[in-house]
Amino acid sequence: MKNNDQIVLVTGATGMLGARLVFDLLQKGEKVRAIYRNPAKLEQFKTNVGFYAANVDELFGKVEWVEADVLQYSSLFDALKGVAVVCHCAAMVSFYKGDRPLMYETNIEGTRNMVNAALECGVDWFCHVSSIAALGKTDNGEAVTEETSWIPQKKHSGYSISKFHSEMEVWRGINEGLSAVIVNPSVILGPGDWNSGSPAFFDSIFNGLKFYTSGITGFVGVNDVSKAIIDLCEPEIRQKVVGKRFVLNSENKSYCDVFSQIAQVLKVKAPAIEAGKVMLAIAWRVAWLVAKLSGTKPLITCETVQNATEINNYDGSKVAGLTGMHYQPINEVINEIGEMYLKTKK
Repeated sequence: MKNNDQIVLVTGATGMLGARLVFDLLQKGEKVRAIYRNPAKLEQFKTNVGFYAANVDELFGKVEWVEADVLQYSSLFDALKGVAVVCHCAAMVSFYKGDRPLMYETNIEGTRNMVNAALECGVDWFCHVSSIAALGKTDNGEAVTEETSWIPQKKHSGYSISKFHSEMEVWRGINEGLSAVIVNPSVILGPGDWNSGSPAFFDSIFNGLKFYTSGITGFVGVNDVSKAIIDLCEPEIRQKVVGKRFVLNSENKSYCDVFSQIAQVLKVKAPAIEAGKVMLAIAWRVAWLVAKLSGTKPLITCETVQNATEINNYDGSKVAGLTGMHYQPINEVINEIGEMYLKTKK
């Protein structure tokens, strides 16, 4: 993808995936521009990149940082000036009903603004990071693929709804002439803020988490997601993938297996008590009541319980067959992240 005059814009660059993507792009010699809304989040970028390299300040300085907000349409034009490729990673993830209005605004309207601005500024290529949450589900246990239809009548989480409709903005943009591709990662495992998202698995288990759930879902390493995005942005492959989407999934595993592997690398006791549906139903209602009384967000919700107990399998072979990439086994991913986590405890 390297072109001396080409600028690659990354949204969501301070997050777990965005930071890894920026790092990989810089390693390839790309000119990277990144937008940020909150200056305080720039420190999280440094923390995230610090998991991969020691020269954090040097890497930070190589990025052209532009203050902008995906919800402020006019702020995007300076960010997109001269940009050839957009990697839209910015999104809000929440399973708390109170966050839905902001999440819908961020994920749907934010994507709409990015698509419209990319069209107006003549961006060559747009890669939208969606989620398996925007895909349909099967009733027969077969693996979900890029062709599995999302059924509106079925019960969906607020996050799922927001990602489905954000994808619709990209499909609309494609119909209006935008050259774009969509990726649908499964649960992304990587180092980052140990108090949120999948990195919190490691902190919770290290600190004595006793429970696991019966659910099965797809998992993929953050390195593989970043690599797939870069592969799909290569000029020689764009014609083959324009207007398509790709599931990114390394393996389908139970939460029990993943938690046990995390515990093994952290050298702590694995969660040994299965939290059944009755226990979880009571737990989320108690969490809701505690949050209501304390004015805080509940630690678990009805939606997190639903996600944690569902059995869903995903097929991520399509992109591998096209680009030749090989997914890193999840046990290796967990081992690497676990070692990074333990270093933060020394």
